[in-house]
Amino acid sequence: MLLKHTLLYLPAQFVGPLFQLLAMIVWTHVVDEHTLGVITLITATHELLQIGFLAWWSQFALRFLGRYQDVNDAPRFYRTENAVLLASLALQSAAVVGILHLVIAPGAGTGLLLATVAYVITRSLNLYIGERARARQQIRVYTIQQVFGPSVGFVLGLVLIKLLGQSPDWPLAGYAAAQLAAAVIVLPWIGWSHRLWPIDREIVVHALRYGLPLIVGGALGWVGLNASRFIVNEMSGVAAAGLFAVGYGLGQRAAAVAAMLVTAAAFPLAVKSMEQHGDQAGMRQLANNSALLVAILAPSLAGIIMLRTEIVHLLIAAPFQAVTLAILPLSTLAGAIRNLRAHFGDQVFLLQNRTRWMMAIAAIDASMTVALSALFLPRWGLPGVAGATVLAALAAAIVSFSIGFTRFGLRLPVGHLVRIVVATIAMAALLRIFPEARTMPVLAAHIAAGSATYFAALALLYAPSLVRMLRPRPQHSGA
Repeated sequence: MLLKHTLLYLPAQFVGPLFQLLAMIVWTHVVDEHTLGVITLITATHELLQIGFLAWWSQFALRFLGRYQDVNDAPRFYRTENAVLLASLALQSAAVVGILHLVIAPGAGTGLLLATVAYVITRSLNLYIGERARARQQIRVYTIQQVFGPSVGFVLGLVLIKLLGQSPDWPLAGYAAAQLAAAVIVLPWIGWSHRLWPIDREIVVHALRYGLPLIVGGALGWVGLNASRFIVNEMSGVAAAGLFAVGYGLGQRAAAVAAMLVTAAAFPLAVKSMEQHGDQAGMRQLANNSALLVAILAPSLAGIIMLRTEIVHLLIAAPFQAVTLAILPLSTLAGAIRNLRAHFGDQVFLLQNRTRWMMAIAAIDASMTVALSALFLPRWGLPGVAGATVLAALAAAIVSFSIGFTRFGLRLPVGHLVRIVVATIAMAALLRIFPEARTMPVLAAHIAAGSATYFAALALLYAPSLVRMLRPRPQHSGA
């Protein structure tokens, strides 16, 4: 079931994040450090605003939308949903204008203001519609929300930059146009209403009780993920923030792309198992989910570390290469740790409705990121900031898993993990003997050889299970 749903979600989980990763690489060749710094700080700011003003409702919809599907409950959910979305988008728009003027780009022109607000509104709609589609297993809707904005928006932004110049207005405008189209396209396929009133107080209270701890935890998680960008901006300037953003963003995106290949289908299956068969079934499903997650994260992390020099020299523009080479392995490691915690350790608390634990764990990540980044930057520069994020992510993950193991009966799929580690070591050993690739075809060949080695090793280690799966079942005929 998990593998089937993962394959169905695979286009959405791969294509959208892949274009986000591609955009980070291409921007280094077409814009300067200042413009890239502004773009990355605006997108990071939106992530915080979305967490603060909408994620509480999105998580409630993902977890409980299935309970509001009959003819009596659906209309009151849709009315309440519309009111929440309208209020959220208004608050996000006002907040991003203030942050843009005060922190990111004092004196920003009207064009940048309008493009930023349009980006924030349309991106929030895409994210919410996507989560709603996951709850109802509307894979086509989810795929459009995940793919259309990042891919078409990237192309539009690139065209606008080529035609109109290197202003950060144009990439944001390109993304906003594509994201608006993605939201409009799916309207005929999703349940919704034109009405805003009356709001259902029971639904709002339930959503707030479930989601308020997620707001605090999500905001703290954002601090852990993005505070380093703003600390660099404050202490070293927006150009340094642009330099840092490339290596840091690539590492985080690479880990996220790997994780998202398998996570979209995973949590809804754990929820379904728990709702139908009880707590232990839900925890078993989480353990199964984690094996697939680690099977993707481990070789991705090892591959980036082993091939980092050729990746940076072949893909990244020269002004960004030195810093990116130093930061990329650390940021990928931090991203892998955070994704493992978010999609395995912390999901225990979502299943058990103990979301307050997530606040405390996110606070560890956030506080350590801020303190260590400010401490390490003067001493070790931008690589020191990346190292600070690794230490912060590791500390939070240790606490999360310790609570899951001791209080909620979380278990590791040890047999699967051992096989994955052995296969990853085999892949890394092969990559270690390759000389540095000087051309893209050679880099592609190295990646293909490493992937083939990893999957071949896994096939050998899982040979008995594969034989049982592939063996024809005996046919029983009735007499």
